[in-house]
Amino acid sequence: MPRNVPGAKYARILSAALLVVLGFGASTARASDAICGWDVDGHAVAINAKGHYTVVMYTNPDLEDESRAMTLALDPYRSRSDFDFVRVVDLRGDVPPSMRTMVRNQIRKEQAKESARLKKAGVDAPAGSAPIIPDFSGATLDALGWDSTYDEVHLVVYDPHGKEIKRLASVTDTKQMTKVVESIL
Repeated sequence: MPRNVPGAKYARILSAALLVVLGFGASTARASDAICGWDVDGHAVAINAKGHYTVVMYTNPDLEDESRAMTLALDPYRSRSDFDFVRVVDLRGDVPPSMRTMVRNQIRKEQAKESARLKKAGVDAPAGSAPIIPDFSGATLDALGWDSTYDEVHLVVYDPHGKEIKRLASVTDTKQMTKVVESIL
């Protein structure tokens, strides 16, 4: 959709919310600090929770294809009890309060489709095991050290103690990401 058409920006945001489901600055938190965000249902998500490895992906409306590819590449790990996957969508300043409910509803619909896709593929991922955090304010992004709008996917990996062990900026290749995941699991 052309970017200068009225409403195109919101259409891109909704599209990104749809596809992120399918689809680095220094960290500001210490290993002992909990980093939290709120998923589409308003539930708190402990991003660097203890007890498992967590891959956190930065994405935004312009990264829909890239984030979808990264998400699909992580399918083989999704049923592991020692692995978690969190997606944080950078929506800072892009969505007025009156449109946020619509964005959240669309993400919920796509999460249901993703769950069905995983089940069909034989991936036994528990419901809600890969939360999506639509970050309208930037609070979660800032806590993760992502203080800009990036033009490529970024990742951060936490160990089972909640400590950051790897940070990847400008991830363009799914093989790069899966190599990191393989090295920690």
